[in-house]
Amino acid sequence: MPVAHATNGYMSHAYSPKAKGMAGAGEAALPQDSLSIVGNPATANQVGRRADVGFSWFKPLREYDGLTPNQATGAFAPIGGGATGTGKVESKNNDFLVPGFGYTHPINDVSSIGIAMFGNGGMNTDFRSRDTLFNLGTFGGNNPGANPPPFPGTSMQGAGNAGVNLEQLGVSLAYSRQVAEGLSLGASFLIGYQTIEVKGVGAFQGFTETFTQSVLASQMTSAVTPTKLTDNGQDSAWGFGFQVGGLWDVNPMFSIGASYRTKMYMGKFEKYADLFAEGGKFDLPPVGTIGIAVRPNDQLSLAFDVQQIWYSEVPAIANNNDLALKCDLNAAFGMPSQPGASYDSRYCLGGSKGAGFGWDDMTVFKFGAQYAMNDRLTLRAGFSYGDNPISDEQVAFNTLAPATITTHYTLGASYLLRDNFEMTFWGMYAPEDSVSGPGEFTGGQAPEIKMHQYELGVNFAWLF
Repeated sequence: MPVAHATNGYMSHAYSPKAKGMAGAGEAALPQDSLSIVGNPATANQVGRRADVGFSWFKPLREYDGLTPNQATGAFAPIGGGATGTGKVESKNNDFLVPGFGYTHPINDVSSIGIAMFGNGGMNTDFRSRDTLFNLGTFGGNNPGANPPPFPGTSMQGAGNAGVNLEQLGVSLAYSRQVAEGLSLGASFLIGYQTIEVKGVGAFQGFTETFTQSVLASQMTSAVTPTKLTDNGQDSAWGFGFQVGGLWDVNPMFSIGASYRTKMYMGKFEKYADLFAEGGKFDLPPVGTIGIAVRPNDQLSLAFDVQQIWYSEVPAIANNNDLALKCDLNAAFGMPSQPGASYDSRYCLGGSKGAGFGWDDMTVFKFGAQYAMNDRLTLRAGFSYGDNPISDEQVAFNTLAPATITTHYTLGASYLLRDNFEMTFWGMYAPEDSVSGPGEFTGGQAPEIKMHQYELGVNFAWLF
């Protein structure tokens, strides 16, 4: 199934079904289902033996406004000469089913094991060429040099529809043990699998390490077309990582939890080695969470989590787009295209410091509450807020992945149908956030990217 969770960057606002109704709060210190081990592996021996199976309908609505490509330069220019103009283009890829699965099993009175499947993604955009001015496409035509025609030896890669489809699935294999009264420690081994497909970025072949190095080698007499830049279909990669966590029930009313997930070390996307930094390497970022849970009485529980996502550890995501300033082929021949421009192949697409999406690290604050109406029905609500990872100067590439969301509002509920069968529901709304500003390939203007989201989900739990 497709995975699309562009909520906190491309990380889900929560993985535990019950925490989803609390905007993600509680995954560190208030475990209530088997998928809580994704947030904190120490929770495995807190939820008993249970299996959770669920899915959600996720609807992210993405668009950009005020962009049209300059066919000669491959750069953005605003329609109508204004900051936003009339160039609104909406993504056609908006509806996704997201699965979830978890199982925890006590080994003895003080230790448990668990397994859970979780997903990330969110750069699942599809901007149709027919919706752009003169059918030029989001990024315009191919640009293998200053102007057409192309260098001998190169081929036009065209424009057409543009978008990125990133899907990430992870499996957490957790072990948790109570090491002292009220204190549990846990660890997980993580297996990752991801796929990607990129379309419509052929206009940037003139900024790839492959192309520019071939021009230099031939002294501008010929060039090599980068064949691993765009429109190569789906590529995939496997990887792994580790996670550790702790949970301390200080007393019946107060708990503290924390976890840290390492970077997930993934294989390269070989089909897109000319696009992503380090020859196609695309790891998953480290994540750290600390949280508290307060239970004033038997009915009310409050949770507060702080989560840090280190996108800066993934060059393909974090590197700034410095192509015009640091991958200027003209500068290599002593004729910089603009003052201060230079050429260093490492900063070209596919290079070790190649242009990425320019995302910053994110700090996310999550607040949630739940109230047990009776022995069977529990209600939940939550709110979260996080920094926007995209700066104004990085709008151009982020048209493909407008992960602008900062705020989530959630509601949820659980109902115990039988003593051994429970259903959990949740809904999420992320109001529209946008980013606009001049930057690389925006013609000095301030185009705008924006997104808002909806999610509805259900989970079925068997309690053994």
